[in-house]
Amino acid sequence: MARPVVRVLAMARSRLSRRVAFWIFLNFLVVEAVVLIPSVLRQAGRLGDQLAAVTNAKVEWLVANDQAGSSSDLLDAVRRLQGPTMVRAIEGAALYRDSTGELLGRFGMAPEFSPAGAGLEGATGRWFPLSGAYDAAWGPASLRGDHRLVIRHADDSVLEGLRGYILNITLIVLGIAAFLTLITMLVIHRLVIGPILALRDRLDRAGEALGQGGSPDPEHVLLPPGRQDEVGEVEAAFNQSFLRTSAEMQRRVTAERSAQIERDRADSLLLNILPAPIAEEMKRGRQTIAESHEDVSVLFADIVSFTELSSRLSCHALVDLLNRVFTAFDQLSDDHRLEKIKTIGDNYMVVGGVPSSSSHHAEAIAAMALDMQAWVAGFRSPEVGRLSLRIGIHSGPVVAGVIGSRKFIYDLWGDTVNIASRMESHGLPGRIHVSETMAQRLQDRYRLEERGQLPIKGVGAMTTYWLENEDPLGPIDDLPGVDPKSRPPTLRTLGTGGFVEGLPER
Repeated sequence: MARPVVRVLAMARSRLSRRVAFWIFLNFLVVEAVVLIPSVLRQAGRLGDQLAAVTNAKVEWLVANDQAGSSSDLLDAVRRLQGPTMVRAIEGAALYRDSTGELLGRFGMAPEFSPAGAGLEGATGRWFPLSGAYDAAWGPASLRGDHRLVIRHADDSVLEGLRGYILNITLIVLGIAAFLTLITMLVIHRLVIGPILALRDRLDRAGEALGQGGSPDPEHVLLPPGRQDEVGEVEAAFNQSFLRTSAEMQRRVTAERSAQIERDRADSLLLNILPAPIAEEMKRGRQTIAESHEDVSVLFADIVSFTELSSRLSCHALVDLLNRVFTAFDQLSDDHRLEKIKTIGDNYMVVGGVPSSSSHHAEAIAAMALDMQAWVAGFRSPEVGRLSLRIGIHSGPVVAGVIGSRKFIYDLWGDTVNIASRMESHGLPGRIHVSETMAQRLQDRYRLEERGQLPIKGVGAMTTYWLENEDPLGPIDDLPGVDPKSRPPTLRTLGTGGFVEGLPER
């Protein structure tokens, strides 16, 4: 009992079921109406005949008792039939001469039915639904003379009986149509609509599972096999399509993950070659990248006596040494938010204020130079012993850009780069050599020692300075754009030698 109720409720919720049920019910109504309309017409005829039969019996009684002699007597006798004890449905009558059709007399409402011709046998009649009347006629055989009598009856009793009959028929038709529709819909729902709704639910599940990009469980999506009809073929086609789509989706997800890994690897490699903003410009398809920067700080650092070291170290030891030193310098450049440009042999180049401008690049370069000297001072190695650095710094305008289409590099050009290189090459081991321009920018924060005038190749005589390896004269916590909590530990404790707090011990 519960299962049919569940099916009926499921059909009621389904728009397709409601639409199909409506048309099936309408078709049943049309078919039954076509079949039953003749029955209603026959019932109307029977009711009219019953009404005429009652009047016919009265007319025959009048004739039998000689109350219908002359025309006037006959009309008077018919008029008396309207009395309270007689046929109250009579509304009028008309008397004709049967042989000629001459109207002999009438009373009340004139009948519309007038059968032509003589010799009318028995009683006959016609119902006029739009006029609300039924006309019955009698000929000479019934009236025993050359008379034809037509009596008009009100159709109230006919309509009342007909309405009751139609109501009963309508209820029966509706009941039969509803019952047949329900039975038909249960069968259709089981055979067609139910599987369609199940297929719709599985399609929704399949769409959600595939949209999430995961590995959907086939048991929650696939339809159970077994039907041997067209619906079963549709279900089998859905199962096969889902399995193919799921397998293709998995292959695509795997391919996308592999491609993403390769893209991340390529991006990582690109970021190891180029600054992040420049890498983004190249990925967008920009062909030529060249920009002028009016104010930057450039640092060159060189390992002292590296040629002698390279002659007595093995290739693996030499590469390992450079890797350890430059890896530490790379970390320092990240900590100070500077941009490493390149290494050439044992020479290390870093810049501040490129590619993104900065208002404190000179202070950051100075701090990194001190950190580099402090790190090298704390470096120990059995094969190498101690290391020493020459560092040169200068500030000014440069041109920056990417050169080359293969093994390209982001590089700087201009007098600022040349002078910074000259500061390094004219420096001394363990010292930080800065130009006068750089010294003027650092004099409020760092202790500087004037070296005096020095002939610089390609430039001429220049007054240069030593950046001392000791704490700044002023507090560095107020550097523009620098969060004191996020500064590298080396900016807080710069020593004059040995290990520096926060730097790895080697």
